[in-house]
Amino acid sequence: NNSITQIHSDDFNYESLYDTVKLKSYQFKIVTSGAHYFPVGRQAVFKAAANAGVYQSPNTYVNELFQIGGYKLLRGFDEESIYTNAYAVGTAEYRYLIGQNAYFFGFSDFGYAAYKVQNVKFNHTYIGLGVGMALQTKAGILNLSYAVGKRDDTKLNMQQAKIHIGFVSLF
Repeated sequence: NNSITQIHSDDFNYESLYDTVKLKSYQFKIVTSGAHYFPVGRQAVFKAAANAGVYQSPNTYVNELFQIGGYKLLRGFDEESIYTNAYAVGTAEYRYLIGQNAYFFGFSDFGYAAYKVQNVKFNHTYIGLGVGMALQTKAGILNLSYAVGKRDDTKLNMQQAKIHIGFVSLF
């Protein structure tokens, strides 16, 4: 920043604020997802889904990481509570259809997440199990699910189960 580096003082060299900042770097970010629905009889469907993402940069900061967990990805955990450079999440879900956009479901989400920022590194596996329902209303589809999540270094604790609420507006 030219305005800062032009400041002169005998007590402090303001150019030193920028001497460790790399002026040329890169960011690589890729996200992919896919799902397939397999009919199971007349009123049931099995959903198989996969989601993955990778973020790479020589200067990684926490606010640049993916945030997973919660209603959209990896149910049973707090919303966007898992910070990660790389993740993979697989979903297996059985849906019993009670209408065109209404169903009861049971699911399991399996995930892997790696974290690496500066000198801090770790990786974990996750599992989320639960049940829920999707109901069509005049305004859209309301999705309610009850899920419990477990990380590889913690025990399954039903007292930490989550209720996830989602809404998709139809117009």
